[in-house]
Amino acid sequence: MTSRAGRNDRCNLRLPVQVPRLRRILQQVVLASLPLAAGCAGSPIGGNCVEHVEKTLGTKIDADPPTMLKAESCRVDVDACMALCSALMEKAQIFASPTTCDVTFDGGDVIAKVAYDQFNSGGFGCPAEGRRPVGLVEPGRVRAHDAVGAWFAKAAWLEAASIHAFLHLSHELRDHGAPRALQKLALAAARDEIRHTAIMTGLARRYGAEPPKVEVVLPRGRSLEAIAVENAAEGCVRETWGAVVALWQAQTALDAEARVAFTVIARDEVRHAALAWAIDRWAAPQLDHAAQVRVALAREAAVRALADEPAGELPAIGLPAGDHARHLLARTYSSLWNGGLS
Repeated sequence: MTSRAGRNDRCNLRLPVQVPRLRRILQQVVLASLPLAAGCAGSPIGGNCVEHVEKTLGTKIDADPPTMLKAESCRVDVDACMALCSALMEKAQIFASPTTCDVTFDGGDVIAKVAYDQFNSGGFGCPAEGRRPVGLVEPGRVRAHDAVGAWFAKAAWLEAASIHAFLHLSHELRDHGAPRALQKLALAAARDEIRHTAIMTGLARRYGAEPPKVEVVLPRGRSLEAIAVENAAEGCVRETWGAVVALWQAQTALDAEARVAFTVIARDEVRHAALAWAIDRWAAPQLDHAAQVRVALAREAAVRALADEPAGELPAIGLPAGDHARHLLARTYSSLWNGGLS
């Protein structure tokens, strides 16, 4: 008989941020801006490209010392259960990040119900920018044969840089006493960025390009205001914009494999953007009025910088340009940046 003797024997992690609401807002922004001829990119987006999977995994508590340690840690601390679920998934050759984790104990057995998103890259009809850390060194010349390969190589570099950004963010959130959920979501975002880096690197190499190496000197001991200012620009603006662009590219890119990749990345980037808005809501009440104004000004400055950035015409990857880019920016501003995700 399975024992469910309270919170110590059970872990169920879910996102405490407004992901569904943000996803609806951004999807509406993109759909309202799409040209009527968007279907020229290929078949419509199908739900079979990204599959939501639920599995039940089990093992003996004493199967090996690492598993025993993770299981006993989960038994006494609900926050340790996610590490156990991740380990059981890895043993089962499931290389993804769990979105939910439910652990129970039955005698000498541990049973984990996990859910995760699986990227299916085989369907040809499937459709397919990250958080920059402070101290990131801009790369030199990108090795590429054409503009498309160079774009994918730079995108892979940005995704790899985001791994450092989210790991550092998790540590800074811990140092400032942020809720454990926000710290763990930052770590989960870092795992997402590892997958994004692999996807973009593969696409870059398919076009004969090689991503540059990431060089970053991370700051130490930043104030909460400094973190909030960076989060407003890199998270609430640039990551939100990255999600909008990826949603757009998933519809418009001519390269079918790229459409699949952008579909996967867009889903993750919406979660990362929602995390940024959750951090913004947590930090704001702890800042004085002058600091709150500076955070708001940083968000506005980041939006203006986006509007000033040139956008090239690259049909293979479906980048929004011209009127499309201006419409997307204007709609994102009126729908979100002007008032925030309340």
